[in-house]
Amino acid sequence: MEYPFEKYRSTSRDKEAFLKLLPNVSAALPEYFRALSVAHHSIEQKNMFNQPQGIRQSTGLTSSLNLLLVAMVNDRVIGVNADLVKFIDALRILVLKWYSFGNDLKACVYFGYYYYTHKSASEHEVRQQLDAIRFLVDESSRVSEDTGILQLMKPPNSRRWYAAESHIGDKLYPLTVQAGDFARVDLPRPAYQVSFKASQLFDLRVPITLTDQELERPEISHGKAIVSCPSCGQKCRIDVYKRMEIKCPTCHQVWTQST
Repeated sequence: MEYPFEKYRSTSRDKEAFLKLLPNVSAALPEYFRALSVAHHSIEQKNMFNQPQGIRQSTGLTSSLNLLLVAMVNDRVIGVNADLVKFIDALRILVLKWYSFGNDLKACVYFGYYYYTHKSASEHEVRQQLDAIRFLVDESSRVSEDTGILQLMKPPNSRRWYAAESHIGDKLYPLTVQAGDFARVDLPRPAYQVSFKASQLFDLRVPITLTDQELERPEISHGKAIVSCPSCGQKCRIDVYKRMEIKCPTCHQVWTQST
């Protein structure tokens, strides 16, 4: 089975910058990857219904996650008082980035299984760890404004998505999630939750949660569709085709999306 993000790679210059600008995160990630790789055995082992046996807890995952979260705050990747969703998204970006330097695929697969498919359990775990570390770090620390760190933490996705008949897709990146791998949820707030439950083809380039403001369902009537530009928000009225290439008349951004 080949996962969609398997060929995602960073340059040697990115790796050098990562090690230099994020020393604490660089020191914590190898142990976290080791624990994730060990935990991967729990999803390799299937039950009689061909489902994973469960989550192995005695792998050092909790302690390594604790150290990584502290490192993220100390390296100013994220502020300690950021909300839970932002912490988990930063964690996703760091894990994918570390993998792109040539590290273990199995660690990423387990990360995908736990954080996408078991969203409630993983959120509870991260929330507990954040409560435990807040007295260990400087609560006044803010996110770094260093352009190098901001570039390293730039996600491999946008926050401008569209909903089509059988999938959702990123307007600015070649990322799609098929029906059955995401669901509409109303609590704690209306959003689309990506789980990859149907395909089990976890893709760490995809956000775990997309809010209603981040995912647009085009207005289609009489062969015309109204869609928003992912850059400036300009409403564009276009002819409907199975796959459409659209150019914004205001900022000239070009993007593609399907119906």
